[in-house]
Amino acid sequence: MTVNLLLFALTAFGNVVQPDTVPSRVHDLDGVEVTSSRAAKTLTSSAPLHSLDADRMKVTGVTDISDAMHRLPGVTLRDYGGAGGLKTVSVRGFGAGHTAVVYDGISLSDCQSGQIDVSRYSLDNVGSLSMIIGDNDDIFIPARAAASAATLSISTIGLPQEGDDALHLVTQLRVGSFGNINPFFRISKNVSSRVSLSAIGEFMHTDNDYPFTLKNGSVTTRETRNNSRMNSGHAEVNIGWAVTPRSSLTGKIYYYDNARHLPGPVIYYNDVSNEKLRERNLFTQLQYRNAINRKWSVQGNAKFNWAASLYHDEKGIYPGGVLNQNYWQREAYVSGCVLFLPDDRWAIDYSADYAFNNLNSNLRDDSRPYRNSILQSLTARYRYNRLTVMARALYSLYLNDVKEGEKSRDASRFSPSLSLSWQPFSSQALFLRLSYKNIFRVPSFNEAYFDHYGSTNLKPETTDQINLGVTYSAPSVSWLPELTATVDGYVNHVKDKIVAIPYNMFIWNMMNLGKVRMLGLDVTLNATFRLSKEQSLIFAGNYSYQRAQPRTDRTASDWMKQVAYTPLNSGGASLSYENPWANVAIHATGVSTRYASNNNMPETRIPGYVEAGVTAYRDFHFGDHQVEIRADLLNMFDKQYEIVARYPMPGRSWLFSVKYSFN
Repeated sequence: MTVNLLLFALTAFGNVVQPDTVPSRVHDLDGVEVTSSRAAKTLTSSAPLHSLDADRMKVTGVTDISDAMHRLPGVTLRDYGGAGGLKTVSVRGFGAGHTAVVYDGISLSDCQSGQIDVSRYSLDNVGSLSMIIGDNDDIFIPARAAASAATLSISTIGLPQEGDDALHLVTQLRVGSFGNINPFFRISKNVSSRVSLSAIGEFMHTDNDYPFTLKNGSVTTRETRNNSRMNSGHAEVNIGWAVTPRSSLTGKIYYYDNARHLPGPVIYYNDVSNEKLRERNLFTQLQYRNAINRKWSVQGNAKFNWAASLYHDEKGIYPGGVLNQNYWQREAYVSGCVLFLPDDRWAIDYSADYAFNNLNSNLRDDSRPYRNSILQSLTARYRYNRLTVMARALYSLYLNDVKEGEKSRDASRFSPSLSLSWQPFSSQALFLRLSYKNIFRVPSFNEAYFDHYGSTNLKPETTDQINLGVTYSAPSVSWLPELTATVDGYVNHVKDKIVAIPYNMFIWNMMNLGKVRMLGLDVTLNATFRLSKEQSLIFAGNYSYQRAQPRTDRTASDWMKQVAYTPLNSGGASLSYENPWANVAIHATGVSTRYASNNNMPETRIPGYVEAGVTAYRDFHFGDHQVEIRADLLNMFDKQYEIVARYPMPGRSWLFSVKYSFN
């Protein structure tokens, strides 16, 4: 009962659940737990919010986190090919540096590149994913979680509930094409009435030696990707302590280690590569929450992060024939939040964050940069009848310095945001939403200090985003229990865009050179058709239109062209058949033509593609034991395509997995 009361307190006081206006909202009063469905949150949010929970991802045939990103509208994924390859997420034409990634409530960071590789996080340990574009209605969050244009929030599978004394065990073995072997386990248990523990472990080996087609004029050859082997491991330990019925402390220790060969871009008649990269990441984080009473709640967060990037290459052009470039980064982060609920209509939050980051390397001219970041946010939300209004003021201060050489500019900025949601008719689940957000991004350490590349004179990128949308959920009937749709139009502006331009044939410099305007439309449609008591068809689809155009200089070659790697059209769809025998899902994602350069030269054109796959799985239950057998056929039509120029993606491949669960 203790944990159930805690969950109720944190939901009631931390999130301020809105009075029911959506038929699909579910209340389980047993144990005083309150649960809002994924669809309800998507509909009522005053800014675009798109979510996938573990059950939905299983039903629709999602294979990994990067595949899940393709199922969300407005998302562009950079993928360098193969299982475990680098994958970064950008949203609505913004660069990947404008997308924050929050892992179990606390932001991930990479001060070196400013981008998060989402391939590091195992889908088998994910309970839900959500993409928030702008500011979400959940205001009880750290200031840094609101300091980006968009936020990808990853929530892992939770600890056992209070009163559950069973040992929970999940083991899985996945094997697939191109030498893919991927074992996984998760174990969790309540060790006392107040303390819960869980641990996960995962290993992946893949050769990534997949074939691809290479065209050179009238000559077409069949090649094989080489120097692409990878071995990676990932482990987590989580602890939850219900300190009192109204307060909790959760902690996490995370470790990731990846030793990979880098295949490099495909260049005609020159596919030799000897590059290797080892990436290691260790972080530990704590989160404390206390619903003091009905008016006041507090939250505290702390994190330490360490990461290493160790690069090795062997070529005759280097002195001694070998190049080793090693980088190490660290972060110390603390945050505090106070939530005040003066009455049933108002919620006010103040959050303050501090972070210290530094980077050093084995380079002789290493400047050893470091940064102190202070962020403060004041947020107010008002709810009355069918209207929700949320306003936030964020103040950011970044103080830069170096141990050697010239330091980068300091930066400070006031960033406002405003959003509202209105339900015109109390009898219909129809919502109109409007949101505005101003935010900025400071240069990463690579952009400011990288040898022969960075510039300490860079100014932050400033962004403005406006969204106007409508969401709708049809009344539930026996044969159509779910039908939801969202439509959002937007206009975004970026000022002082950071770009790389050539100084000469060998040296490129980072400069603030651009203004970019993005116009777009995101559409989603989800429906469940009940064919009989035990059979259903589930459809999920999304479509995005993005027109992202540089607007700096009318005489420039990129004036009003499409921004590099941004497709004009993209989308995906899945159709799942649930039945008593074997569940099947057919899914496809695709994008239109893109260009590898902003001037859209014909030789930089990257053709569009549609990739389709099929998934089949069945669960077998034996008392407290469950076995899931699953098979995936990916890219079943063997489409040859690239997401990043000269990095071919795998053709047809397969995955087979067996999962055993004990509860």
